Amino acid sequence: MKALFDIDGPALRFVTKIAYSFYLNILWFLCCLPIFTVGASTTALFYVTLKVAKNEEGSLTKSFFRAFRKNFRQATVIWLILLGVGILLGVDGYVFYHMRFDSVLWALGCAVFLVALAAYAIILMYIFPLLARFDNTVRTMFKNALMIGMRFLFCTVLMACIYFGMALVVVRFFTPAIVFGEGLCALLCSYLLAGVLHLCEEKSAENGEDSLPLPEVSGAEEKNWSVRDVHGVKKIGYIWEYYKLPIVVGCIFLYIAGYMLHGYLTHKETVLYTGLVNVSDAIPADALTEDFLDYLGADAGKNEVVLYEGLYLTQDESSPDFDYVYASNTKITAAIAGSQLDVVLMDQEAFDLLSGRGYLCDMEQFLEKEAPDLLEDLRPQLISNTVILKDNALDAQLDDSVTYNAVTDEYPMGIDLTRSPLIPERGITGTLYLGIISNTPRRDTAAICLRYLTEPIP
Repeated sequence: MKALFDIDGPALRFVTKIAYSFYLNILWFLCCLPIFTVGASTTALFYVTLKVAKNEEGSLTKSFFRAFRKNFRQATVIWLILLGVGILLGVDGYVFYHMRFDSVLWALGCAVFLVALAAYAIILMYIFPLLARFDNTVRTMFKNALMIGMRFLFCTVLMACIYFGMALVVVRFFTPAIVFGEGLCALLCSYLLAGVLHLCEEKSAENGEDSLPLPEVSGAEEKNWSVRDVHGVKKIGYIWEYYKLPIVVGCIFLYIAGYMLHGYLTHKETVLYTGLVNVSDAIPADALTEDFLDYLGADAGKNEVVLYEGLYLTQDESSPDFDYVYASNTKITAAIAGSQLDVVLMDQEAFDLLSGRGYLCDMEQFLEKEAPDLLEDLRPQLISNTVILKDNALDAQLDDSVTYNAVTDEYPMGIDLTRSPLIPERGITGTLYLGIISNTPRRDTAAICLRYLTEPIP
């Protein structure tokens, strides 16, 4: 136990190296501030952390700035290339995300994009440590970074986990951890890379070449292997050893292509979005989905009705289901903003809340435009409510001396469906209302749904 905390013991060496990473992170951050110097700063950081991993650190500051000056030109060129490619991949990712499912070619394009993104990430993780240890052309640096990253796949995955873990800690759990940030990541990755780079140095010295060859893990004599030279289980091991990345990429490609093909073949067009707020048991779900599709004359194999069930709205904080209100509010707001909510079935409390927020359209005007033949028959069932156009609720909450006042309007916002023939005898107690969302793009289908719910069953 005493040796553990000795001045040269493992505990103090560990604390010392963590302190080194903190100091190096400060140097790295300051030297990155002009942005175009990020490459040189990262190369200098890895130059020092690789020495720390081998217990050869010496003067941290002198080593850092010596490596910064020595590799500045080449590291800057590499960084600017990576920055440009990264921006291009970012734009491509944004485009692919927003055009998803809109084209069969999306699957192929996405697969190519993911392969390019994986290659970019591998190069980004390896190229600056390689630049810190080897002299080569820019082109060769890119090639070697990709080859070594693919060859030592386990090391690559661990490095990716280190960077992802640090980002997750900083963003989600403990933001001050950013003071260690890249410095600690570089130190941990340097321990992983020390053995890999040592193998590369040995193989480079043996070959006497300027370019960095792909080393063998076993360190055995270099040999011109061919898949024809091995048999049985060894052949499987050979194929996996040398072709694991193409195999993994191929599997990802096949999965994405298969998934997108399945999605394309089984895709259904949504004809209506219906929400049940506080009234999940009022009308059987199949009456609003399969039966309505039959009434509409739509093919159930190609069309669907999306039914939002379990939504709950109330202002009563003592309600046992009050915890669901926030989630329901969020879901309803997002659905309306995305034009993915058309018809709402609700009780009195939900009707009052949705009406006050201005979500429901004027039912009289809606019927005049979309179903004029129903207007007179349904006029006795039209229910008016009040919408708040403008108020000073925020000012009244912040200042008790301010009197609450609001500008309101009143018009028919719902239809009383209590006597609908589709409501079972065990339906809700109280009144069932139907409202149509103001911004619905499916007004014609919403009008057909209204007709379906109100006309007598033949």
